[in-house]
Amino acid sequence: MPCVRFTSMMVLFASISRIFTLEIIITCPDLEETNSVSKTKFFDRKSLFEAIRIIDPPIEFHECKPSRIVECITSHQNSSILLDLSFDLNTQLALSQFSQENSLVHLIYHKHIKYSDKWTFSITTSMNDQMKAFFKLLSYFNWTEGIVFGNTANYAIKDEILRFSNELKFIYIESGTNIDELVNKVVFNLGSTLYYIFTDPIESANLQNSLRNSRLLDSGNGILLTQDSGYGSNLLGALIITDFGHEFDKNPNEHFIKCVTHTLTYISNNISSENPEEIVQLIELYLPNHYSKNEFSIVNIQNGNRIIVGSIVNEVVTIFSNISFPGLTYSVPKSTKKILPLSINGGTTNPGGPSVPNQKLGAIGSYVAMDKINEGSDILSNFQLSLHDYDCGVSIFNEAFARACYTKDIENLGLAHFTAYGSAVALGALQIFSQLNITIPNIGSVNSNPTLSSSTEYPAYVRLLSSAIYSQSLILLKAMGWTKAAILYENNGWGFPVYTQMLATAKTLGIEFVNPEDLRPLATGLNSTTISSYKASFQAVVDSQVRLFIILIQPPSCNSAAEYLYDLGIRKGDLVIMAAVPDTLSYFLMNDTNLYKRLEAGYTTLTVSNLMFVGDIGQDAIKRIASSYHMAATTFNCYYFDALLLTAYGLDYMINRGQDYSNSTKLMTVIRGVQFNGCTGRVIIDNGSNDRVFDAYLVQAIDVNENGISSIYDIGELKPFSTTLLSIQSPLVYADGTTVKPADYRNENDKCPFPNKEVRTFDKGRAVLFAICFTVGLVTAIITFIIWKKWWNISIEELKEKKEISLQDIIVGATIAIEFFQFSSMGPDYSFMSSFLYDLSNAMSLSLGSILKLENGVFWIVVDGVYAGIVSWIILCAVVLFRLDEKWQNIWIFRLLGTAADYLMPILGNLCFIPFISICLDIFVCDQSIGNNFTDSFLAKDCYYYCWKGEHLVYAILAFIALVAYEPLAVFCRPLWQELQSALHVKAVPLFLMVKTVVQTTLIVLNKTVKRSTDIGHGIVFIIIMTIYVIFIFRFKPYNYARYSWWQGLTLIGVIWLALLSTIELGLRDHTIATPLLTVLIFGWAIIVLVGIYVQRKRYPSLLFKEKARDTSQLFKFAFTFGKQSQSTLSHLKLAQKSSKTLPFEKQ
Repeated sequence: MPCVRFTSMMVLFASISRIFTLEIIITCPDLEETNSVSKTKFFDRKSLFEAIRIIDPPIEFHECKPSRIVECITSHQNSSILLDLSFDLNTQLALSQFSQENSLVHLIYHKHIKYSDKWTFSITTSMNDQMKAFFKLLSYFNWTEGIVFGNTANYAIKDEILRFSNELKFIYIESGTNIDELVNKVVFNLGSTLYYIFTDPIESANLQNSLRNSRLLDSGNGILLTQDSGYGSNLLGALIITDFGHEFDKNPNEHFIKCVTHTLTYISNNISSENPEEIVQLIELYLPNHYSKNEFSIVNIQNGNRIIVGSIVNEVVTIFSNISFPGLTYSVPKSTKKILPLSINGGTTNPGGPSVPNQKLGAIGSYVAMDKINEGSDILSNFQLSLHDYDCGVSIFNEAFARACYTKDIENLGLAHFTAYGSAVALGALQIFSQLNITIPNIGSVNSNPTLSSSTEYPAYVRLLSSAIYSQSLILLKAMGWTKAAILYENNGWGFPVYTQMLATAKTLGIEFVNPEDLRPLATGLNSTTISSYKASFQAVVDSQVRLFIILIQPPSCNSAAEYLYDLGIRKGDLVIMAAVPDTLSYFLMNDTNLYKRLEAGYTTLTVSNLMFVGDIGQDAIKRIASSYHMAATTFNCYYFDALLLTAYGLDYMINRGQDYSNSTKLMTVIRGVQFNGCTGRVIIDNGSNDRVFDAYLVQAIDVNENGISSIYDIGELKPFSTTLLSIQSPLVYADGTTVKPADYRNENDKCPFPNKEVRTFDKGRAVLFAICFTVGLVTAIITFIIWKKWWNISIEELKEKKEISLQDIIVGATIAIEFFQFSSMGPDYSFMSSFLYDLSNAMSLSLGSILKLENGVFWIVVDGVYAGIVSWIILCAVVLFRLDEKWQNIWIFRLLGTAADYLMPILGNLCFIPFISICLDIFVCDQSIGNNFTDSFLAKDCYYYCWKGEHLVYAILAFIALVAYEPLAVFCRPLWQELQSALHVKAVPLFLMVKTVVQTTLIVLNKTVKRSTDIGHGIVFIIIMTIYVIFIFRFKPYNYARYSWWQGLTLIGVIWLALLSTIELGLRDHTIATPLLTVLIFGWAIIVLVGIYVQRKRYPSLLFKEKARDTSQLFKFAFTFGKQSQSTLSHLKLAQKSSKTLPFEKQ
């Protein structure tokens, strides 16, 4: 324990010759008689007695147990000093009282208790003086915080620390037994840089080893030991406060013996009598305030040796030699949180090319994230992050330059490194680090080179982007309707792999790159001077006439590319550019002398990137960037922000679990497993690669307002795993001011023989279309009324008893189901439905315009087919109306036509009514033109056909004839067919068939006219008409079978429900509600079906049943076998039944 120094101070009576021998009594109890643990550790009786025996002048001592002190005093009455080595507080108090009563000088070895009587003295320095010296040294170094290690044995240390540290931030920890666990799970997580040890030598040695093994005593840390805890320490850089004269004591026993012998030697040399009062006066000169003098030394461990580097005398600190701290540094550690060093390549230098200021601006994101964490957050709360900045290249990799840049400052790479903007530089840095055996994690912010995706080839690398983003760009373009494109790429370590990936994806998606393959690669780092060397490549893009242009060109070369396209004649609207690098938009909008060129050539430029500035974290990043750097946040800021957060979360995970974060391999493994919400949304690293996993991408474009001010705006979110691929916020507006996708080729309207910009709405042609359509509707209504009034104003006998269901009954039921899809197809567009349901609905509706792309050549094939169908219909009607199959039943062709009429008439006259009328009216849709004359207008379905002349005029006349011939016959023969079917039990009321004809024709007319002008208005009118139609159905019961009437009405209610939701979607223009609308639609349909089934069971019993299937082979033999031998009894019976039936138009 701390002790006083021996001095040769002369006293007044020092020269007097001594004629007596100093006698002392030593109380030294046996081990079993004391609870003091300190005795067993520090007191070697044999060594002590040997040291006392050699004191000169000699001292006579008598050993005595405390319990027998009275006997000892009686036996040794000349003893004037009691040396109390009991090390027990109770014993010391008892002996102190005894000494006062018997006028004995009482010497103890105790630093905590100060006695008020004049007879008791402590031969060691007091704890109070030690703590004063300790805090004076801390004040000298400006150390205001740290971790204090104590133990339960030295209970008073904690009280002293608390008493002296009102203004300081100390954390007191009792070391305990499991020191490694304490350090790894508690100390490690506290992030302190300063450690103070107040334990015994054994615990102190264990603590020092554990701190050193856990890398907590590296450069920037400090450790201070006391006399007790510093025995035997050889920790480089450690500081030890020792009692003066005890700097080199090896253990507590040596310190203890020196304290005893130095004190007794002083007394023996200077005492002149055995008078206790005289001895007290003498000792008071040697032990002021009943303790040893307040003098301490500062010892430093350097090169394995103890070096005295300073002193603390009377609370004054003096440093007279250099101090070495842990990590072999002479800089005094700062009283801060522990620093976790990181590094970033965030400069602007691009060897061999222009500087790139945007990388430095982007790297600000990492500094902002670091400041956010250092100011106090939920991670690394006890640590400080630091960033060392490198300037080793941006997008052009020069190995010699990069290697020299890193190696000259390699010690500052830290725990992790944030790579450069350019993939080529990032890839090159990884290769250099591998050669130098540097394995720290490398975090990429905006690198997207497919080569870097391999975690096997580059295990020390992850990134905030993914090479899959390029495939997503093509998926978006395909979804927008693009099938042709031109592409140019930088032929380097980034551009070529990306181009190869996009080439494969384009082939899968059916997107064709039309510019010559050998002219697609470009050099890296093109600028306004060198880009002309690739004129042939850019000219090929211009000459291809293709509108979509994909550029795999990194900034700032992307600017030179856009400016060169302008020089080659590209203007607003000529191109739609898809830029592979998200920051291209920011570069295009840089305010320089060529801005107008970029805005003209790249007026419509798209990018697909990560989501940015998402949620509260993203908004906070924007505010911090604006506040600290006085600039608007950019795309790069968000990427760099999350790159630092990714590393910070990895470090926090390891620290909280007491793991060694300096182990690069383990840190990289942890980083790969980190998940968090960052500035760019949810950050997750793919389990099998170095890429980030995305569930959404941000689609952005350039916007130029009417005042010429340009900005970047969000189109929406691309969600590859969602049923809605693109969730639109602001629709993409093309150069013509509309949201309609232009043609794949410039100067073409779907490859029309005239420039797209010449196309205009032709009001006269639209007026003619309206007139024709409404005339058709009106004439249909009049003819239908006349036919009903004259021939079909009849009633149908209600079905009341059970009948065996026939094929004709099934056809009628199937018609109800198919008409559900037909009526749906004539309503407003229902784009919110999934592609499967949408295609299924179109197919079931028999709407040829929905199933096929009725444009150009395909349209005329369909028209020819419709005309052939109408001719067939007229022939079948003639056979039925004039009973030709009965009159000439011996002729096979008439028998065949009669049988065909039974099965084809409901198809051609009923199910095909809507597509036949619709296609015929399409011939008259000529409401777009390139001039002011009728002959300048062109057919909507085939722009190569100019209207009202040549072939179009012929087809228009044929369409008019077809309508005149088909529609009246269809109206008349719809009820006629069911009258001719003896096996048909379920029949429609003729009035219902007449009304249905008028409704269908009206809806077709609205579809060709109103819908082309206002889709919302069309939807509202459609809902009104269908509602009136449904009311009519439930009021007049269209079939003689209640079940069929019930389901006819319910299916049309389902049509109205679909039309209502479709109109709502058209009104809101919000594609994000597609999924909710689809859910509501299906829910509504389900309710309709369930109600229908429930009511059917309660009110509408089944009157149709099916027996064992009959052999129908004879029917087919009769229909398709030529000759009298094929005439079966069944066919004769059928003809007889037909002949015996009198039809309405045959009545007199």
